Amino acid sequence: MAETIDSKQISKLFGLGSEIYSKAAKFLTQQGSSKNIEFKKKYYLWESVFKNIYGKEINDALFLKHSYFASILKTLILVKASSLKEVSLIEKVDLPELAFFFCPDLERDVINEIQRVLKNSRFSPQDVFQELYQQFFLVITRHKIGEFYTPSNLVKEMINATYKVGMKTLDPSCGSGIFLIELIIKILKSNVKKSSKFEAIERIFGFDINPLATLTAKINILLLLIEDYEVEIGKFPKINIFLVDALFPKQYENNLGITLSELYNSFDLIIGNPPWLTYKDIISKKYQVKIRTLSGTLGIKPPSQYITHIELASIFFYAIPLSYLKVGGNIFFVLTKSVLNGDHCFKFRAFSVFNRIEIWDFPNSNIFNVEHICLKAEYIGKNTKIQISKKYPIKTKIYDSDLVLQKTTKYSSLEFDESGAKIILPEEEIEFLDSLSQSEYKSKFFQGATLVPRSLVFFKTQKIEGNYLYISSDPEAISRIKKKWKYTFQNVKIENKFQFKTFLNKDLIPFYIKQFKKVFLPINRDFKLDKNHLRENPHALEFYDKLNLFYQENKKETSAIKTLFLNLNYWNKLTKQVKNKQYIVVYNASGSRLKSAVIDNEEKTIIICSEDYYYSTDSQNEAYYLSGILNSPILSKNIKLIKSSRHIHKRPFSFPIPMYDHENELHRKMAKKSQKYHSVVQDLVHNNPKITSEKVRTFITQKLIKLDNLTKEVVFKI
Repeated sequence: MAETIDSKQISKLFGLGSEIYSKAAKFLTQQGSSKNIEFKKKYYLWESVFKNIYGKEINDALFLKHSYFASILKTLILVKASSLKEVSLIEKVDLPELAFFFCPDLERDVINEIQRVLKNSRFSPQDVFQELYQQFFLVITRHKIGEFYTPSNLVKEMINATYKVGMKTLDPSCGSGIFLIELIIKILKSNVKKSSKFEAIERIFGFDINPLATLTAKINILLLLIEDYEVEIGKFPKINIFLVDALFPKQYENNLGITLSELYNSFDLIIGNPPWLTYKDIISKKYQVKIRTLSGTLGIKPPSQYITHIELASIFFYAIPLSYLKVGGNIFFVLTKSVLNGDHCFKFRAFSVFNRIEIWDFPNSNIFNVEHICLKAEYIGKNTKIQISKKYPIKTKIYDSDLVLQKTTKYSSLEFDESGAKIILPEEEIEFLDSLSQSEYKSKFFQGATLVPRSLVFFKTQKIEGNYLYISSDPEAISRIKKKWKYTFQNVKIENKFQFKTFLNKDLIPFYIKQFKKVFLPINRDFKLDKNHLRENPHALEFYDKLNLFYQENKKETSAIKTLFLNLNYWNKLTKQVKNKQYIVVYNASGSRLKSAVIDNEEKTIIICSEDYYYSTDSQNEAYYLSGILNSPILSKNIKLIKSSRHIHKRPFSFPIPMYDHENELHRKMAKKSQKYHSVVQDLVHNNPKITSEKVRTFITQKLIKLDNLTKEVVFKI
């Protein structure tokens, strides 16, 4: 019985650590040197595509790795063809992607080794290059272009729920072909006659902008057809996978070998997992402009403060049906959950060209390490108008981590008008949130100051001499900064009155701040830049002038923030902290869970950074009361209902946290418990300085349960 080769075995045989890779990579390097003109020609063609994916990280070594991957794909299919007496397979199948890579025929001993491996083996009916593809198109880079591999069990569920054999179907960002492969497997396993199967396969289309992806998808499908379904090579159905940007296809049309206009509004089904990229992640400024313009054309462009959060997947969801889907056809995509709860997706949730929307939710699944949903909708076209209220509530299926259906329910919106919807949640949660009122503390908490670039103002003390400090660059601040802001100083003398303290979000854990950072700020007692005050302190003045000059030389020419101090005091967030009282309550501005601590600011030298929000008070009890509530797991749980994927901001105060009342026994009890837990966590940190927030929560689990019970009484009146 023939051995089956799956994705793991392919990775082991041909991956970066394999003997075949070692031999073939050496051979390609040698060939690149001896065939320099051909090598450079291929490199420039490859670079024209991949510079928009990798940015400046592009080089010969990466080109050779990609070329090796392409060479292995080419060799595998040639070896398989030769065993079937079909040496001309490459000529019979359209593989223009090979032109992007340097793929001379590999050495005979490498080919012999591949022939030996394949001799008594069969390829598994799956994406057999999944793991190898992820090695050579590195995970960090795949995430840069928003590419997340979709598990086959989820793909099968989505296909079974929407696809019927014969439907004209498009995956507009097909990657290495997981959706296309599963569609073709379903066709080949169906009970229709062979000619109908081939016709159905020719109605399956895949687009992608990455030639490594489209080449992989094609070879995957070729092997599937040859191996598991024994299709005669001379009678292959046409494999319709094209190197094209589905959003902006016209520039590719001359090289496709098909007429794009014949595909427009011809598909019954669009299915896939589009790129999970935001506007700010897009490397090309030119492409950013195109996406911003397209979002306006589609009617889903967010307000200006959310432009950088535009999600490419949300653009795909609207733009692809408008171009390719028949009226009455369906779209079914895997998307980040922020399309349901992000402020930047308010207009998206109007579903202006859709009806019969359905959500698949996975509240306890970590398939992608990003909260996600599957969103299905019927395309009604631009000319059909259905009131938004008729589209809600939305049928929703809830799946567990094993993709087993748990229940069918309905999701609705907190509020909506014809232009969009505020947030989409389960109906029972909508009812719960509607019953709550906003906290008065919302207007009393402020975001901290933007103390950047950190390389300029964060420092380590080298020596203290009377009223003077000798300071040097903080190594951590240097290591985490962009290259153009790398500025170092050594043993600089300043007056100690310009030394302040701050902390980074990573050092804030529940009930404690693990360490403070020292920061130089050129401010007087009123937290303002006062040149007369600086002249009285010549060392600080000289240092600030040097920093300010570096800032001005490196800032963007278009920036309206002309000096370093104006940058540090952006929106007056530094100067206003002069009013801070003795006790400061802080919590994180973003993250999956709240963490809060109380700071004693008696010396008035602590500055809160923009990574955190703060409130100051002269009441120690009020400070600990608030920190206790902010650390309660139940508050984090409820905030998840109403926040975008990472941002918290002032959302804690969308819940009715009452103003502290010393006469209220529950409030005093909360303050007392919180103060006690601050001491407990301080001891934990003393014994384990590197302890994480999650470890802290694990150690104090029982205490957090008590805190939750108290928070329910104080905030939620349960």
